Amino acid sequence: MSLDPEFLAHFPKEVSQELVDYVRDIVFYESRYVFVKTVKGIQHGYCSHCEKDYMIDQLQPLKHNESWTCQLCASPVVVKSAGRGRKNLFTEAYVVWYEKSQVDPETIVAMGLHVTRDYGDYRNVKTMFREVSMYLFEPGYSEQRVYNGWRDEWSKLKKIRSESTGLMQYKGTFISHENVAATVQNTPFQYSTWESYKDLYGREDLVHFFALAARYSCIEYLTKIGFRKFIEAKLTGLRTYGTINWNGKTLEKVIRLSKSELKQLKRERVIPRPELLYVYQTLKKHGLSVSFETADLLDDLFIEEAIKLHEPLDFVTKYALKQRSKSLLAYHSTSSIIRDLRDYWQEAEELGLDVTKDHIKYPNNLQKAHEDTSRRIKIKVDEKVNEQIKKRIPSLERYSFTQGRLHIRPATSSIELFDEGKALKHCVGQYAKRYAEGDTDIYVIRKNDAPHKSYFTVEIQQNRVIQCRGFRNCNMTKEVAAFIEAFELEKLKRRKRNRNLSA
Repeated sequence: MSLDPEFLAHFPKEVSQELVDYVRDIVFYESRYVFVKTVKGIQHGYCSHCEKDYMIDQLQPLKHNESWTCQLCASPVVVKSAGRGRKNLFTEAYVVWYEKSQVDPETIVAMGLHVTRDYGDYRNVKTMFREVSMYLFEPGYSEQRVYNGWRDEWSKLKKIRSESTGLMQYKGTFISHENVAATVQNTPFQYSTWESYKDLYGREDLVHFFALAARYSCIEYLTKIGFRKFIEAKLTGLRTYGTINWNGKTLEKVIRLSKSELKQLKRERVIPRPELLYVYQTLKKHGLSVSFETADLLDDLFIEEAIKLHEPLDFVTKYALKQRSKSLLAYHSTSSIIRDLRDYWQEAEELGLDVTKDHIKYPNNLQKAHEDTSRRIKIKVDEKVNEQIKKRIPSLERYSFTQGRLHIRPATSSIELFDEGKALKHCVGQYAKRYAEGDTDIYVIRKNDAPHKSYFTVEIQQNRVIQCRGFRNCNMTKEVAAFIEAFELEKLKRRKRNRNLSA
């Protein structure tokens, strides 16, 4: 497919001098060379930037690949020996260049150009411009054509895409913001707030932004009232949860908030985000009016998970907020409260509790209630394991040891291992089965004045301490290390000696 004349008429017929200068001075700024050769003991150079020959005025001769400054144009250059091969001395980039339409004052166009310079013949280097993509943006409409080299034809795309992450993804991408500003001046895109999105990762060439601005006139005032996160989400393909009516004719209809709600949002100084508005609007539909600050404590996943409970959303929300206020450390997000509540209900039913009663279904302290049901389930599941551990305790108890303010003893059950791992934030609870079957021995270290408080956990195999871990798997303190050394000497090494004697 060739470019139809009506589309092509919007674009300039020749490369502008501004574009040539931009590529030379910005895009290929670091691709400037001086090619040197020595004639009768005198070094001569040819600068690829100013395109002039001259004698090198320097005592020490320039070396190949040395960084230097041209003595005529003062341009930073890299020295290249003229006698060496230059088949790989080739530079390229992808440039997105904007222009005003040649036929419509309200339309702007952009050209995606693959630009190259080949220094094989360094005295006849030309900058080559090859169009790989062409964009047209007018109020209410945008269009893109891309060139397929292997078919030698242009194709019209259904959606605007960036070639900087497509065909040109392995080339450096360049865009001149001065060029964009000059292009949009005196067009409907002049106040589109494109400047706010020029550094958006993966969207630096602005083609997605101008496609969005062409389609929705609300982009300008959404940015100006602080709703930038919604536009960023729209540009990058993230969810906006249907919170914005992009075709709304008034601000209130676009953001689905009244003037008083918008004033309240500004007063509360929370950052407007799609997730925040989704939570606020959903709760409002279910009859619960909350502040934006309160909605900010919730999250989109909370709403989605809470709805799946098939319980009144307003009641569940109030309950979750109450539980979060009770234990900020346990619940970093309100969605985790819903997960805990669902798990608690399942465990409660398995234990035969009557979850139709409100005080059981919605316990005053969910964290404590969930810990209790989890422990009871653990006991129920681990009856066989605990019976095996119980049989091992008498033989292991002989190696209990006390010195100073510490003592060590064998773990008494899988529940103790479960609680130990939870208190110290490590994985000893997973060792219960191995411990019960005698594959390893698990001991706990306690302070004498706090015998029921987890402190350090010890694994022993073949009369040797394999590991001794404290909170979050921390290493032994000096006191604990000295204690373990004394324990090994008194109990484990003596045990080994006794075995040797009896043998």
